Amino acid sequence: MTEQDGRDAAVVNGLLEFVEKEVAPREEAIAEIMEEPRLLYTESGVEHPDVTAARAAVRMASADAGYYQMFCPEEIGGGGLPLRLSVLCWEALHHKYGPGERLAYGTISHWASGPSLLWTEVSEELAEQVRPKVVSGRLAGCFGMSEPEAGTDAWGMKTRATRDGDSWSITGSKQWTSFAPTADYVLLFAVTDPDMVAARKGGITAFYVPMETDGVRVESVIRLFGEIGGREAILSFDEARVPDSYRFGPLHGGFNLAMMGASQGRLYNSARSVGLARWAMERSVEYSQSRHTSGKPIAEHQSIQNMLADMAVEIFAARTMTLETAAKVDEGQDARRELAMAKLFATNAAVKIFDRAMQVHGGMGLTNELRLHEGWKTARTIRIADGTDEILRRTIAKELIRGNVRF
Repeated sequence: MTEQDGRDAAVVNGLLEFVEKEVAPREEAIAEIMEEPRLLYTESGVEHPDVTAARAAVRMASADAGYYQMFCPEEIGGGGLPLRLSVLCWEALHHKYGPGERLAYGTISHWASGPSLLWTEVSEELAEQVRPKVVSGRLAGCFGMSEPEAGTDAWGMKTRATRDGDSWSITGSKQWTSFAPTADYVLLFAVTDPDMVAARKGGITAFYVPMETDGVRVESVIRLFGEIGGREAILSFDEARVPDSYRFGPLHGGFNLAMMGASQGRLYNSARSVGLARWAMERSVEYSQSRHTSGKPIAEHQSIQNMLADMAVEIFAARTMTLETAAKVDEGQDARRELAMAKLFATNAAVKIFDRAMQVHGGMGLTNELRLHEGWKTARTIRIADGTDEILRRTIAKELIRGNVRF
């Protein structure tokens, strides 16, 4: 083990110890609510307020301990730790705690809802009055980019922000806005120059919009896979006004900010895919040794061994790709191709691994008790989030065609 490996292990182990000491008791106190969907969600589909309050408490406790913001830039009050270490931490959390809505996953800032590199691009007013609350976990947000007619193709965005003196009036709608039902603010992207957007040369600007702003409304919660509630929502904006000081980044430069966030999202989704896949594989190995058919453990059947072996191969490949990609980003290299490849491979591998895990477990693999179906749903969902398979393949192909063929 190198000196760097030792430092990385110390951070990962410290985070896991923090979760066991500070987060697990909070989750145990509301376990009945979190484990029963009919209690977890209200009639409107929004999560139970006790769970929302527990998430906030975890964020703030983690921020006080230095974990929540440890991968954020030092200039905004973060620890400035490398993305490669963030991959190890996300993997470790999901490997240990598995699928589902676990409070442990709120111990590290998510780029779309908490402090991140995006918060370096703010006005003095936001830097002084709002950013410290975001870094400390007191405020949590959501990311308003996708729309009913502008998902993968952001240039089809219809939401408009019109300048009116020292403020902006925003009208439009957003869809698939993760964390929106319980968010304190939305990082909103809107068209500020239609001609630039039509030419695909900018014209989109990002704004900090508090959810209590007049004209901002959560229209409905989006329910996935038959759930009775969810953490995504449709938002509407009806002449919602914000001051120009609430603008993120340069005027008309919001698209580049969004892509910066999506890059972090691809690493995050790759890392948690690896962690969840490891969780599923290990349970499959254990079950295969305890479950007997024809007088012997099913682990002795070649068909089961093949599935276990394929799981291990894909996890090793996905983990290696993700860590190497994160290292390239840390070094300042252009890793667009690698980010796309890692996310494409890791998320697809996780889907296949959970499918195999359910097969290894037979009928038990379909039960709520084992949570394998939860892992499959998560993996299947993040094949779409932060870049679909098709968009990722297009990115990879474009890089190859323009000469980026070296490894």
